[in-house]
Amino acid sequence: MDAIKITEAVKRYPEFTLGPISMSVRQGEFFGIFGPPSTGKTSILKLILGLLSPDEGRVEIAGQDAAGLDVSARGISMVFQNLALFPHMTGRENIIFPLKERGAPEAEISNRLDMVSEVLHVSHILHKNPAQMSGGERQRIALGRAFAAHSRAMLLDEPIAALDARLREEMRVELKRLQRENNQAFVYVSHDEEEVMAISDRVAVIIGGRIAQIGTPDEVYTEPCSIDVAGVIGSPPMNFFKGRFSDNALHFESDALGTRIPVVGTTQKGGVGTLGVRPEDIWLGETQGNPSLKVRIVTVEPLGGYTIVNARAGKQIVKIRAPGQVVLEEGAWQSVSVDARRLHFFGPDGVRL
Repeated sequence: MDAIKITEAVKRYPEFTLGPISMSVRQGEFFGIFGPPSTGKTSILKLILGLLSPDEGRVEIAGQDAAGLDVSARGISMVFQNLALFPHMTGRENIIFPLKERGAPEAEISNRLDMVSEVLHVSHILHKNPAQMSGGERQRIALGRAFAAHSRAMLLDEPIAALDARLREEMRVELKRLQRENNQAFVYVSHDEEEVMAISDRVAVIIGGRIAQIGTPDEVYTEPCSIDVAGVIGSPPMNFFKGRFSDNALHFESDALGTRIPVVGTTQKGGVGTLGVRPEDIWLGETQGNPSLKVRIVTVEPLGGYTIVNARAGKQIVKIRAPGQVVLEEGAWQSVSVDARRLHFFGPDGVRL
């Protein structure tokens, strides 16, 4: 049974319409929602939690129609981006607050507190108020409060966005571990592609208030269904070359590339289209069996384990992600080759061919 299911849900705002949204989250699944800011990600969480009601469509919780169900009756916990801890309460009091509110017996409260404290490693800060805690400690207390409620599902709205890079990496590991140990359904919202792709079992890519694609992180990365999805998944983003398919449907020709790229896996004949190539699929130097072209080096960005090379092909800037450290002279011509196994072709409507 799906823990959460949304069917053709629509929510209208004065200047924005969310939906129709259709998605399901399985029990025990870590489900990510990714998209640019202000595309409706948080509104989806509010529809699930019951803070918003859809103007059309249906939301189901554990197979039951959620229409008319109070927030408290849905059995769902939410961790907000600003954490929303009670400043006058200690860590312990914040964690057990939902249990106290529902009148849980002291034995249950004690057991849940012990479990949460052990899992999140917060026993040493339970006596502190939020003002005395670091950002990571406050994050753990907020998660502890959500876990203590023993809900069937957890909604997380960019919960680690305010932490520094190292803490975010640590919390990603913690979240995945907690979700697996508790076998809960997690719905994780973020505009950080790396976060969502790293920990999700499946990802919904939302663009302009609509879900553009749902799939595993590998599926949405290797087979984006449209130019829009391909453009928001990947860092640096995919390179796009507008051009034309030759009449024999064997080649793609672009003025920017200055070479003919063999077309594989499409019967497109003639007409305009777009070729997409990820920066890591463009290699420095010529390689046998792969299309090659000449580019002029614009800038080089050494980033430790890899280097971003910005080059010019015709009038277009091409981004190349090269492994390790490379030394290239700005303004010099460089031969590069394109991995023919990893080309993406899109039709005139932007849909993957």
